Amino acid sequence: MSNIIELDHVTKKFKNKLALNDISLTIAENKIYGFRGPNGSGKSVTFKTILGFVRPTTGTVKVEGKIIRKDVIFAPDTAFAISEYGLLEDKTGLENLELLKVLNEDQSSDSKKIMQRVGLDPNNPLKLKEYSLGMRQRLLIAAALLGDNKIIILDEPTNALDEEGQDFVAKLILELKQEGKTVLVSSHDKEFLDQVADHIFVFSEGRIVKEIEKQSGLA
Repeated sequence: MSNIIELDHVTKKFKNKLALNDISLTIAENKIYGFRGPNGSGKSVTFKTILGFVRPTTGTVKVEGKIIRKDVIFAPDTAFAISEYGLLEDKTGLENLELLKVLNEDQSSDSKKIMQRVGLDPNNPLKLKEYSLGMRQRLLIAAALLGDNKIIILDEPTNALDEEGQDFVAKLILELKQEGKTVLVSSHDKEFLDQVADHIFVFSEGRIVKEIEKQSGLA
């Protein structure tokens, strides 16, 4: 099984803060990887570095064999759900997805079906600013499902979701693996990651302090 993502001795400093400290990891195709740790431990910065949103201070990041910020600016064939990126407050959920399709020149995705897949009503007239936190989280996940990307990155996808919503996200992640996707998912919730992940990286203070090889619990 080939590696689709590789980080080689990646360090990231923000002024005097060391956000990532010598991170090396490999991601194989068609597996689910959990990134666990408290807030500020380096999970989200790792995701943003993989995506190309953050330039590493030292080290290299490769996605599908291409060096990020050298061969390409942003990670190819990669979609993401990260809370601070990509959605407009004065648009409905469906309008947001349709705008993202235009920006990404995506003519094949069915926004209505994707919204239904994550448990949202595409005909709901509410603007994003009127959404509950749980609805916003589901819409972010829907945005990550647009297109036919091989890699899906989900940053804390169960935030603001009740137990039923968390179970729904776990089932969705396992379905994505069955569809041939590679999924990277972060959470501070050990039980949730134990439920879905094949492999878990445990982060603390910008380092990977432990790796756990697992089997998907609901496969």
